[in-house]
Amino acid sequence: MITEVTLRLADNVKVKRVNEVMPISEYYRYFSQHIRSDKTAIFHNAIIYPPDFKKVRSVTFEQTQEPVTIASRLRPLVKPTLWQKQKPKIIASSVFGKELRKLHDYVDYARRPVMWRNYEASFNVASLKPIAYKNKSFVLEEFFIPVERFDNFYPELIAILKKHRVNVMNISVRHANRDSGSLLAWARTEVFAFVIYYQQSTDERSKEQVGVWTRELIDAVLVNGGSYFLPYQLHATSEQFQQAYPQAAQFFKLKARIDPENKFSNMLLERYRPETVQ
Repeated sequence: MITEVTLRLADNVKVKRVNEVMPISEYYRYFSQHIRSDKTAIFHNAIIYPPDFKKVRSVTFEQTQEPVTIASRLRPLVKPTLWQKQKPKIIASSVFGKELRKLHDYVDYARRPVMWRNYEASFNVASLKPIAYKNKSFVLEEFFIPVERFDNFYPELIAILKKHRVNVMNISVRHANRDSGSLLAWARTEVFAFVIYYQQSTDERSKEQVGVWTRELIDAVLVNGGSYFLPYQLHATSEQFQQAYPQAAQFFKLKARIDPENKFSNMLLERYRPETVQ
């Protein structure tokens, strides 16, 4: 339940998309020197490309006074193009599909469009479709690493994904500041979020295999002082959950006090709730 909200509004400024491709080993230095303290950087993320995970595309939307090249204030509600519909299936199908995606990005990112901030922020969630095909599903996992541990973590991430032959479509690296107020805060310090978009089969054996490499990744995250995103598949052990969220016991005690009949619950809370507060 949300009982109170405070909204911080931002001006709808003009932004220009700029990008640079670099070896993954250079990204943390590049981010620290060029993005981290840049007040004109409105949006930023980096794309780690499978299947070799050696290259990163840094994408930044910088505030600008240049005239817009896209006049619309918001993205129109239109049906996805044929490429947009087929893109996930093509990328997931083979190494060739992943290389084709790289080629498409090289062409697309050659442009440096200028647009309104709200235009870039108004993607329709329908653009994520299709989410699944017969017996297969496109899934997200997300892991949070203190920014200074980037170079320590990414080799472990890549090694685990390659060892288990995970069909990764894309890894997006995003930046988040410390969350100082939430008991189940995933950003206890300034972090990079590694968002893994992959395809898996939906049979029980495949789910079990996903659980194996997910727990390996969580172990690597914990060694580096990080955490993982809770609302996805519940593969983490209770010990991993407690280590990633050290204030969980306080959270469950508070919930038991304000919701003694447990009217508000979900699979995650039932999975990790201590026996003593049930």
